[in-house]
Amino acid sequence: MPLISPSRFDGPLVGRDAESARLEQAVSMLRLGHGAVVEVVGDPGMGKTSLLTALAAMVAGTGTRLARGNAVRGGAAPGQIFASAWEELLGPGTLDREASLDPQSARALAAGWAVGAGGAVLLDDVQWCDPGSVEIAVGLVRNPVPGPFLLALAHRPRQTSPALLAALDDGVRIGTVIRVEAAPLAADALCELAGRWAGGAIAKAAGTGAGTAADEACDHRLGEAAGGSPRNLRILLAGGWDPVLWPFQAGGDPGGLLREAAALTSELDLVSADAGVVLRGAAILGDPFRPEDVTEVCGLPTDRVLAALGELSRADLVRARGDGEFVFRDPVLGHVVHEHASFSEQSAGHRRALDLLVKRDAAATALARHAENLLGTASETAAPILARAAAEVVARDPAAAAHWSRLALEYIPHGGSARPELEILLCRALIAVGRLDEARTLVHRVLGHVADLPWQLALRAYGAAADVERLLCRYAEAEAIAATALSLLPDPGPGKTLPLEAVMMVYEYALVQTLRGDHVQAREMIRAAVDTTARPVHPTEVAIRCLELCQDSYLGDVETAVLAMRQCANAVDALADPQAGQSPEMFATLGIAELYLERFDDASRHLKRGLKVASGGTQLHVVLHLLLALASVDVFSGRLETSTEWAVQAERLATAIGSEEGVGLAKAVQASAMIWTRGQRDVREILALAESAIADVESHRSWWALSALGLAAQVQLLGGDPEGALRTMLERADGQDVAAAQPALEPSLKGVMAMAALRCGDLAAARRWTEDAESAAARLALPGQTASAMRARAALHLADGRPDLAVDLFERAADRFERAGAPIQRAWTQAMGAAAADATQGHDAALVWLDAASVAADALGALWVQEDTVRARAELEIGRGDGDGDADGDTDGGSGVGGDAPQAHGDGPLGMLSEREREIAALAAEGMRSREIAQRLFLSPRTVEAHLGRVYRRLGVSSRGELPRIIGNQGEKGSKDGA
Repeated sequence: MPLISPSRFDGPLVGRDAESARLEQAVSMLRLGHGAVVEVVGDPGMGKTSLLTALAAMVAGTGTRLARGNAVRGGAAPGQIFASAWEELLGPGTLDREASLDPQSARALAAGWAVGAGGAVLLDDVQWCDPGSVEIAVGLVRNPVPGPFLLALAHRPRQTSPALLAALDDGVRIGTVIRVEAAPLAADALCELAGRWAGGAIAKAAGTGAGTAADEACDHRLGEAAGGSPRNLRILLAGGWDPVLWPFQAGGDPGGLLREAAALTSELDLVSADAGVVLRGAAILGDPFRPEDVTEVCGLPTDRVLAALGELSRADLVRARGDGEFVFRDPVLGHVVHEHASFSEQSAGHRRALDLLVKRDAAATALARHAENLLGTASETAAPILARAAAEVVARDPAAAAHWSRLALEYIPHGGSARPELEILLCRALIAVGRLDEARTLVHRVLGHVADLPWQLALRAYGAAADVERLLCRYAEAEAIAATALSLLPDPGPGKTLPLEAVMMVYEYALVQTLRGDHVQAREMIRAAVDTTARPVHPTEVAIRCLELCQDSYLGDVETAVLAMRQCANAVDALADPQAGQSPEMFATLGIAELYLERFDDASRHLKRGLKVASGGTQLHVVLHLLLALASVDVFSGRLETSTEWAVQAERLATAIGSEEGVGLAKAVQASAMIWTRGQRDVREILALAESAIADVESHRSWWALSALGLAAQVQLLGGDPEGALRTMLERADGQDVAAAQPALEPSLKGVMAMAALRCGDLAAARRWTEDAESAAARLALPGQTASAMRARAALHLADGRPDLAVDLFERAADRFERAGAPIQRAWTQAMGAAAADATQGHDAALVWLDAASVAADALGALWVQEDTVRARAELEIGRGDGDGDADGDTDGGSGVGGDAPQAHGDGPLGMLSEREREIAALAAEGMRSREIAQRLFLSPRTVEAHLGRVYRRLGVSSRGELPRIIGNQGEKGSKDGA
């Protein structure tokens, strides 16, 4: 059953805004009483008729007379297309359809229409015009009729008369012809059309059942298959297009395909007998094809084949590539031609093609197309070919491997020795395309008779089973299966290495441990089982070293990790894409290690290459890892817009494949980018997204869950919920300290906790976590992590009333963030440190800090930092108005600004303070924290800290602990004086 309605025009044009604007231009000229010639040009099926239909609707809205005509191929009377257009409107008998219409008569009719409200003649399929019609069209194009007369010509340029092409080209050059090109539609437009025509049933037809994200991915592949052609899109939909079958088959419904392609098959029936045979032989061979191979398949002499190819080229059904080979005009046409051939013609042709390629010792993948079509008639030959082809492509094209191995299994008897290996291969292919439940059912069926398998094959079966359980987030089951497999490993003996099958099993087990968050055990297992000092050769050996590197970097063994990182990067870079595609997780583990080691550019490069390798094979679970890693790299390195894009893609994919942890981490990264880019206006929405991320992961005990919680806590801190940030770090991961559980990020995460504690007024906790951050930073010796610890200490100094100690640390932290490649953290640090600069270096220096932060934030699109700098400026101006007018903060010799300047008139040290400073100093002497003072006086904590900094300098004290003595003494002195 076709998925679409038979109507060709069912709604507004999609993806044709520029083309519609050009048509509107011509209609506007018509309204103004001017003529126009419109040329609508494009390949077959690109929507030229739809554009003419849209133009007709525009013209109809003006009240102008409208006529439409189509050219008839072969044997038409001269002027047929014009006669058919005008006869319909002028009434029967006005023009004799069989009589000729000469150029003079046609021009007179056109001139008659160009009076009053004017007229428009829209002509389609102009490439098939008779010579008389061509002559009329050339005359009207080269000498347009004066007045409001619109002539529109839609045609295929490859088949149009050279005389008319020349006239239209000249008209475009001099401005008398408006050319509208029906170019291939963009992927998004084709997706929209697919959704309109198929009603969201594409993924169901493909059997994915994966939901919205899979529908979208399927739509994009469908758009690529259609080649930008709306007509091809309809044909593929009607044929039951399946991404697993494409490009080997158009779909599972050949009847529906041929019904929708009726216009194409009518073209095929017009070619000569020889050309038809050659065309069908070429379709059996598939793109690209060589004339000599067509000769073998068709059984025609070479000269007749060449003559037929010339005819087919002129008809634009096939096109020469310039290297002696030919291709169909588009792949869909090739499938239509194949299905249009009779069953006997197909069988005989594929048998000849298979024999031809076998003689050439071609790869199994080249033979598979023909073997597939011979199943049922020559199964004993075809099924083994399909099994070999599946094994050849499982790494780079698992969809094809799944299709071929499934077909082969239908014809391989149960109990045969070849069957278990092929079942495991099918399982691996199903895992790669995201059909995890199906893969799990199959591999557990294989494990039901695992005792009968050789140990190498048994290990591969256990490995596939552990893999699918891991990807379904059933970590306990995955670990149990992997442990069972490892117990079967033979002892290689002293000094000997494990066989490759055993290495692969160790790799699978270590991956499970890594995702569960047990990096220590994973690393120990790799080192105990694998000689990681040997130079890697096989992709799995490279992958296991990348996994070990990931453990080292995550656990904070930076010195070891940096050395291993160079070796792993060199090994990965040396692998060709097909080799790397055998273990594509290596790109994720290498990229994540580089992220922890603050090599953001290298991480981005490897992750993007991995995405290319994995996406080519639609290995969805690996793609999810890579998308999440790319999103994290970009949020750390300040590429906020792309970070959000990667994270949105990751959330859709994680939803589609049922990864709750993946969804949570994707949301956390999105919130991390959004808090910087969206600012205070959307803070509630962003905090809600962070809370949703926490809810997705807090019941899990895994690497991804910990990563999501750390990011979400930073969002809560920035969003004004420090209490929530501390709860997330200390309570949401089943009571474990999220920062301590991630050694590679402990300084930055402990820094978040310290600043959250400061904002909650808990200085003791802030000091404790700052010390933890500094200790962890000293161990790691990474610029960005060291900067995070410095910034926490600087904030603590500022809260303690020591801006003189804080300012240097803020400056050093900003510089280290710059060296680490974290510009957004640098900008935030500069904005945060402006208060300390104001208190110690003066107002102008503070403005320099804020200007630098503002410029960086603007370049990064960080609205939150921009707003923070604006607030900081306002607070500094308030402090400047309350205090002295000197740039350096001294009152000696300066002139006060505002009505609250300090007055030295016999009040002792307190006489050097402004009224606001006295008020704040008195409250601080009573033991109130900066946050409490700010709430009492309706100020920000930052303003309070800036005032206290000036108080300490003027009073000559180093901390608020000395304030009670001075203020108490001054209070007693004042009482005595008053007495």
